[in-house]
Amino acid sequence: MKIEQCDFETLQTFLNHASKARPVVDKNTLIRSACEGVTVLDIGSIDHNWKTALELGDAWPFRQISQIAKSVVGLDLLAEDARILREHGFNIVHGNAENFDLGRQFDTIICGDIIEHLSNIGSFLNSIARHMGSGSICVITTPNAFDIEQTMLALFHGRVAANAQHTVWLDPQVMYEAVSRSPLSIVGFYWIRTRFERKVRRFPYAPLANFISDYIRRKRPICNRDFAVVLKQKRVTSTSG
Repeated sequence: MKIEQCDFETLQTFLNHASKARPVVDKNTLIRSACEGVTVLDIGSIDHNWKTALELGDAWPFRQISQIAKSVVGLDLLAEDARILREHGFNIVHGNAENFDLGRQFDTIICGDIIEHLSNIGSFLNSIARHMGSGSICVITTPNAFDIEQTMLALFHGRVAANAQHTVWLDPQVMYEAVSRSPLSIVGFYWIRTRFERKVRRFPYAPLANFISDYIRRKRPICNRDFAVVLKQKRVTSTSG
């Protein structure tokens, strides 16, 4: 697939696009499209831990990127896991996504399901911007705060499904505001499909609840599970005195 770029001049323009965005695309397909034949920085590249990453095999996004990118560097907070994966031949360095400086720029920066784990999103976006040139792009993926399946879990099970290390929920509008405060701007938006599902289970009406969730997602994209934004550096407008 081709990464499409748009000029979202206002929040409302962006939200109008997001509310109609179809079809839902595969997360890994989107990421591969942004990485083929270019230099890549993959932030949060270890999938939970080194063992999970290796067990995923070809389904591990960092491995997929390594196979198609011109070059790739992984960055992750898990120092020991990064060391072990380097011993297996994967170029992953230890670093904090909220404040890092590798001293170089990349064509593509991938941030797959990492932003919702952070304490300081602003510092994260500023660090990303330091590693981008005028032609670079950054792809950020994250769970959607208004995922209808989370609502169903709350109704039927009295809880939602969230990683214990998540610090924030994001929806397209909140993402737009966070990015607008950084040196970056949103130029692309996708509803995405991942390997994670949040189905109602072990309940008499579970099939009906899940059927309703699927129907609502088709009719109201804002209720999809996950989304991705594509970022570029903000255009600098010159002024003459």
